[in-house]
Amino acid sequence: MKKSKRKYEEVNYWESMADSMVGLLLCILLITLLLILYLVRIPDDDYVDSEHGYSYEQYNDPDDGGGNHAYGNVDDEYGDETETETESETEKETEPESETEWNPGGGGAGGNGANPYEDPDPGSGEGEGNEKAAVFVQVVDGETGRTIKKSGIEFELYGIDSALQVLSTYYPVKTDYKKYETDKSGVFYFPEKLYVDSYYLHQLSTLAGYDMVDQTAFAIDKDYDWEDPFVVTVSLYPSKNFIRMKLVDKNTGEAITDASFEVVAAEDIITQDGTTRYKQGDVVDTLTVDEEGYAESMELYLGKYLLRQSGVPEYYAKITSDTAVEVENKTEAGTPAIRELTEEKTRVIVSLVDALYDTQYISDAEFKITLDNGTMVQTVKTDAKGRFTLTDLKKNTTYYLEQLSTAQGYQTDNTDHTFTVNGEGLIDGEKQADFQIKNRIIRISIGVQSKILKGQVSDVNVALKDASGEVMEVWNTTGLEHTLTGLAPGEYMVILNGNEDQEQKIVVENKTELQQFRFERWTTADIGILLALGLIFIGLIVLFVVLVKHTRRKKTEDKE
Repeated sequence: MKKSKRKYEEVNYWESMADSMVGLLLCILLITLLLILYLVRIPDDDYVDSEHGYSYEQYNDPDDGGGNHAYGNVDDEYGDETETETESETEKETEPESETEWNPGGGGAGGNGANPYEDPDPGSGEGEGNEKAAVFVQVVDGETGRTIKKSGIEFELYGIDSALQVLSTYYPVKTDYKKYETDKSGVFYFPEKLYVDSYYLHQLSTLAGYDMVDQTAFAIDKDYDWEDPFVVTVSLYPSKNFIRMKLVDKNTGEAITDASFEVVAAEDIITQDGTTRYKQGDVVDTLTVDEEGYAESMELYLGKYLLRQSGVPEYYAKITSDTAVEVENKTEAGTPAIRELTEEKTRVIVSLVDALYDTQYISDAEFKITLDNGTMVQTVKTDAKGRFTLTDLKKNTTYYLEQLSTAQGYQTDNTDHTFTVNGEGLIDGEKQADFQIKNRIIRISIGVQSKILKGQVSDVNVALKDASGEVMEVWNTTGLEHTLTGLAPGEYMVILNGNEDQEQKIVVENKTELQQFRFERWTTADIGILLALGLIFIGLIVLFVVLVKHTRRKKTEDKE
């Protein structure tokens, strides 16, 4: 039976106050313990060796502001994004060394003590009991195994059942994490321990020069403490692509075969792990075009390259300038565009012009092409523009040009014209050689001019005879000089108005310049000028006489 309090019984205030003081002391003790946990916290984590990943080194980068977690983007439904701070050097010195003391590196059931960043009551996991492991993640190059020291590489964590894992920290406020990112050393810890189970990491952000990895699976087999965490290595493989090219004739567009190209690094090709894959100038591949002019390289690291021709097809001149290409990330199309290169045959262009007027072309002139051993290759004639083109020229061969004929009245060129095609299909370092050959024709001009005015006289009959007396040409002057071409060098006679008694001799020389011959004769204008001049002279004499007489008369009058 319950014993009821008697009415007017005296109340014991000291007993109530003692209970309150005990409660207050317990609260103060709890707050003190929490402050100690906050000050001591988790010691600096042992980072896996950044180069090989087989040993551990203490990580505490003062330039990075400390910190042993890189949690990345935080989904905090209780406050702003939170990032765990590192302990100070003073706090390191005061860490408990005894195994029986609280270990700030531990956490959950797998540690030596309670981790303030974990849920105080996380519940049970899939493993036996509450076994949990501290997990350390490092991102490495899948080819070299070297750590990729880049910050901001983001990941999500999923359970083996593809359920997104949300981890949390609890101090000073509860913060949930759905994304995790590397620090500048390319590593991070998960903010709390994971239960013994199977998981996989899913990469969210891209890393320049590397392919993304969809899943990195790992299985935790036992509990691991913060001092010796379970290590997850995420291997990212450098992105690669290949070069596709096609070689065609520049003039016809037809495919060219039997050609090869070197792929040369145009710069140092360095991946994000610091590995130099190719040095500038390295020949990294050789391409040989097929019967369709197509060639494809092996997969190359991303970067800038040059295509340099190494094998030159027959009759073609080498492409002397390198072609710049850039290997970029693969697109959804899967294959890069084909780079089209054009090449030209070795060519020699010969033009035949007048020696005096180089814009006056000589057509239908014939030339002979022979080898240095005297073997004739072909004969060819100039077209309406005085030109012809030589192609299909053999490499390492010397050719000779010899003129056989020319237009009427012209003299053929007797100069020895030669050219040599080298092993690269080049002539004096060029893919094309131009020869301008000049033919001379003798030109004379004959004019009849007045003796005094020196102007050309019209309607004068002129005849030109050679040294044997044969008439070469007869014409009437028109006020302009008359030009004759195609004469042979020698002496000629010029007869004006059929007066053979007054024929005049000229000598025509063998030279390119125009030779001018002028003859004078009296004209009506000349005679009129002479009469006018005579009258003026007589008038001046008469005036002079009158002036003299007038002067004398005046003097006589003055004396009187």
